This record gives sequence, C-alpha cells and structure tokens, in this order.
Amino acid sequence: MQRLHPTPCQNTLHNKVFADLNATRFMPPGKRGVELRVAAALGMDEDTRKALERLILLGKSRKTGVAGRFMPDAGVSALLASQGIAENVEAADFFRFGAVAVPYSGLPVRQRRDWEETGHVTEDLTSPQVRRAQVALGLLKMEGAQGLVIGRHEDAESVAISGGNSGVKILQDTTDTARLLFSPAFGVVCQTTLSPRRVSWLIQQLRLRWKDARVTFLDTVSPAMAAREEALERLLVDCDRAVIVGEAGESSCEAMLETALRRGKPAVVVAQAGELDPADFRPHEKVALSAGAFATDEAIRAVAALLARK
Repeated sequence: MQRLHPTPCQNTLHNKVFADLNATRFMPPGKRGVELRVAAALGMDEDTRKALERLILLGKSRKTGVAGRFMPDAGVSALLASQGIAENVEAADFFRFGAVAVPYSGLPVRQRRDWEETGHVTEDLTSPQVRRAQVALGLLKMEGAQGLVIGRHEDAESVAISGGNSGVKILQDTTDTARLLFSPAFGVVCQTTLSPRRVSWLIQQLRLRWKDARVTFLDTVSPAMAAREEALERLLVDCDRAVIVGEAGESSCEAMLETALRRGKPAVVVAQAGELDPADFRPHEKVALSAGAFATDEAIRAVAALLARK
C-alpha cells in the first residue's frame, strides 16, 4: 500500500481557535457538568483554510461565483453568502460574474476542459489532495489498469476524481465490488475524506474477490483525515460519547461516526450549538469533541463553549 503525502502539515484547530479553552481542555466537571475533552486534530486543515481565505479575498475584488457548492458545510455556505459569493452557479450564468471558482472538491477534468473551450476561465481552488488523486488515477489508467475510486457514489469529490468517466467505477461497498467485471489489472485511488479503515477493508475485499488480478492501490486519503480519526479514537478509549461538529451526511463526519460506533460509543453530528439538547448529557459524563473536515472555527468554538458550561 502506498500513501501520497501532503505538502503542508495540519494546523490543528485547538491550538488556533481554542486558546481560551486550552487551560481547561481536560476540564474537571462541576457538580453536574460534563468533562469536555477536545481532540488534538479536528476541523479544517491548512489547505482547506487557505482555499477558503483565497475565495473570500477573490470575492472582495470582483463579483464571484462558485461552479457548485464550495465546501459541504452549512457554516461555510453561510459565510460565503455573507460575503456576496454565490454558489451552484450554472455555466449559462458564468458571464454574470467577474470570477468563477472551482469547488474545493474539484470538478471532472473533462467538464473544465469543455468550459475552457467555450471561453470560460475558472479559478482553480481544488484541494491539493484531490488533484493528487486525479493525477494518480490518470497514471494508473495509462498503465492499462481498470480505474477504480473508493468513495461515495453521489459525493462531488468522488465524481471529480473519477473524471466523470463511465469507464471509471466508484466503489462504495462490497456490492459494488461484487458487480465488477474481471480485469487483469485494477488501479485504485480513494476519496480523500473517507475513514482509512473503511478504505483498507474495501481494498482487502477487492483483492479477495479478484485473486487473479493485479490490484495497485495508491492511498489518497488525506493525512489530515487520518489524524482526525486517530485523535478521536484516542479520546474514545476513556470517553462516554462523542460530539462531532459538521454537516450530517458529509463524508468526514460520517467517517468519525463510524469510529465512535466501532468503539461502541454514542455520537452525534451537529452543525451548530443550538442543535445540542442539554438533557441528552448526564452529570459527570466524559464528552469527546471533534469536527469534520469543513466545520468552521466559529461553529466548533460555539459547541465547545456550550459543552464547557454544561
């Protein structure tokens, strides 16, 4: 198994945003409070923060739209709307904007090429990890392998990595593996925000299903995603439950829900502090706090503050 390593290291959120909570990160509860434990790695990594900052700066200099949803998070969408940046812009409306940005999850190369041929120029804010996965898959296909992407069928990132090419199959579960036709060689990459455990398991199933085929797997799970999962796992050894800040259904949040379930611990994904019900928490309960790959600093800080006051 080979892993593609990132350029920048993750700038962990608890160092940057939780300065006021650092002294109480392993905070003893009050008479009826919970014990809050903040994961060492959570929320946006450095690449994600930079892309969001670049888009906001672009929006200040000219009228800007995004050819899709920039990041799968309601907090990010609200922030962009407050800056006058429109999402889900159709190609027919590109002329209305001074700049059109590619979503962080990327777009199929063929779609961007079609736009360029018709004179539409876009600002490329694709995640570096997604670009690596696209390049890696292209190289594997050049070697004659059947291209495969381990990911979620309807996820914009998986579609972008696959290139929108019907010849590339997206594997979400073992049902997809069972439906594959035999190929002498399979070239596999994966969506960057999946659970590393799930990816490893699906690769094992693929190799068991096609023992006579050569399976080349380049691990394109984001190292920041692996760090989030490992940090949450460490806390869950001694915690009673987990609270994950992010958008329900977003792949990195779902990956961390799987982590909690694997440990037999209840977990909930909340987009904002108002979605938490204080009645759900028992006195002296140990609560692990983590966040998805696109949760905003403000949302995480608000949830942390609410739990710290419990």
